[in-house]
Amino acid sequence: MNNKYRIALIGCGRISKNHFEAFEKLAERIQVVAVCDIVPERAKLYAEKFNVPYYLDHHELIKKEKIDVVDICTPSGIHPVIGMDFARMKGIKAMISEKPLAVDINLARDLDKVCKHHNVKLFVVKQNRLNPAIKLLKNAIEKGWFGKINMVNTRVYWQRTEDYYKQADWRSTRDADGGAFMNQASHYVDAIQWLLGQV
Repeated sequence: MNNKYRIALIGCGRISKNHFEAFEKLAERIQVVAVCDIVPERAKLYAEKFNVPYYLDHHELIKKEKIDVVDICTPSGIHPVIGMDFARMKGIKAMISEKPLAVDINLARDLDKVCKHHNVKLFVVKQNRLNPAIKLLKNAIEKGWFGKINMVNTRVYWQRTEDYYKQADWRSTRDADGGAFMNQASHYVDAIQWLLGQV
């Protein structure tokens, strides 16, 4: 137990379910030590499941808990602000942030700078890189099967329904969500950069 990474999750909304499932699969290597959400019912649900304390304010968690890793699953617009608070936390080793890292490029740069200054490894979730079709494409490109690639484009053929946007007030707002390009299409921008390099 002593050699496990101590992790706290901030934001117990819709996407956090996937993160908690991953934590359970990695139980030999990580230990959930706290959860935080501004909605008490959501925080309590996961606190009870993992038998850990819950917080309604991440500042309080920072004061009271000793963690190695923070996992940020809040609305996109506040990822970097919360991230900078945790990066300054003594002893933290790594930070996981749901995508997009920020909806404002300057805040993304600020978070990156603060993490580097405090020697905190920053990881943004881009799970589509693990999609079997994308992995096959990456392999084919690296083997040169397509020759010299001069141009690439991508299209988003799926959508979020109105029900998705009604699940939370912050969705589809410029400051908290960033819109479909930032929130959903960012996966495709990332895929192009991962496959072929910086655009």
